[in-house]
Amino acid sequence: MRKSGLILAALLVGCGDADPDIGSLSSALSAYCSVNVSGKGVKQMEGDYLAHVVACENGAADTEALKAQAVAARTYAYYKIKLSGSIKDGQSDQVYTCGASPKAKHYQAVTDTSGQVLRYSGVSICAFYVAGAKPSAASCVAKAGDSDPTGTEKYVTYNDGKKGSGIKQSTLGWVNSGNIENRGCMSQNGSHCLSLDGKGYGQILRFYYGADIEIVTAQGSCVTPPPPPDPPDSDPGQRDLHVGVDLGALDQGLDDDLGTSPDNGPDGGSDDGSPPQPSLRSNELTLEGSGCSVGARPGPGDLPLALLLLVGMLGALRVRRRG
Repeated sequence: MRKSGLILAALLVGCGDADPDIGSLSSALSAYCSVNVSGKGVKQMEGDYLAHVVACENGAADTEALKAQAVAARTYAYYKIKLSGSIKDGQSDQVYTCGASPKAKHYQAVTDTSGQVLRYSGVSICAFYVAGAKPSAASCVAKAGDSDPTGTEKYVTYNDGKKGSGIKQSTLGWVNSGNIENRGCMSQNGSHCLSLDGKGYGQILRFYYGADIEIVTAQGSCVTPPPPPDPPDSDPGQRDLHVGVDLGALDQGLDDDLGTSPDNGPDGGSDDGSPPQPSLRSNELTLEGSGCSVGARPGPGDLPLALLLLVGMLGALRVRRRG
């Protein structure tokens, strides 16, 4: 199932008709932390095997397409392990060894989807994928005449928005409504197109496997738990509030009584004619009453009342100074 898209006959009968657990439900999925690769030995699923498969199968794809490839490859590996206990290294299953070594982006795609497997009706599906044609349309759906060098577009299914028995099954497997493990086939060229169009890997997977496909995270020691959500941004309105005297909000004439700042001219305005600026010196008033102290947020009616009190206090200062 590498980019060449050549799927051998063994795969045609391997998905769905030989599994004794077809139709069974499971409430939780246990992770396979290792996989026996024929001729290569036992490999770590998350830390080794999947990154190699992603690099060999569709390593040049865009970021979200790489993640979709990681989920599809993990899903297929889970199916094969359950079916036969091992998986082949090659086109009949998945390519583990090739001329390309996994890079950081391939490992990252595996990490970002750690343990995620495609399931339908409680059963892990046989996640077919092939190279497919190179879509020329903005929809990323290949049409007649699009380049299809591997001749595999015929296996691709476009199940965007489809559910249940309404999905199209791929002819790579047993086409039968009772074969719930055959939920279609992903195009690698198409997934790259969708990723470039801004689609996330979940959207890409449902584009091919149906709107009701489940992305389930297996449970196990090798599965990296998702990071905790970022804390919500601080609400500026909830911060500690210290309200100083805003002379600019009061009657401009108060400047004549309280004095002007050293930067202001004798008329209360600046030398360049700009409006007077508040002069906040150490002896100026600061609201520390109820609702306005540090560590408390003023209630809806507290601040206007405090300002009224301030105006009254300043009025009293006027009377004393003029008396």
